[in-house]
Amino acid sequence: MKTETERVRELRREILRTLRACQGDAYEGWLSQRSLFNVLRSGEPEGLTMFEVGRACAYLAGKLYVEVRARSESKFEQADRDWRITPAGVDLMDETIPPDPGVEDNRV
Repeated sequence: MKTETERVRELRREILRTLRACQGDAYEGWLSQRSLFNVLRSGEPEGLTMFEVGRACAYLAGKLYVEVRARSESKFEQADRDWRITPAGVDLMDETIPPDPGVEDNRV
């Protein structure tokens, strides 16, 4: 059974993987939090919440692996946020920078 820390690290990795797949699309790599949640939930057995996705994205944004764009003035409406991967996030996924202990990585 996975610990909560392992589950969160895997979620962060899946977020980066999903946003990486959206790079270069018609929306310039931006993916709404609701769409991101729906994609991730399809692979998560159960229990994933919009709040957890938002919290994981906020962590990744703090590390500069993703950037956020708000579509409304509300600070509380998580579904009105868009996310996209940054060059630093791409580097982490490509393993051209050292592993981050907060994101699942096969190198560690």
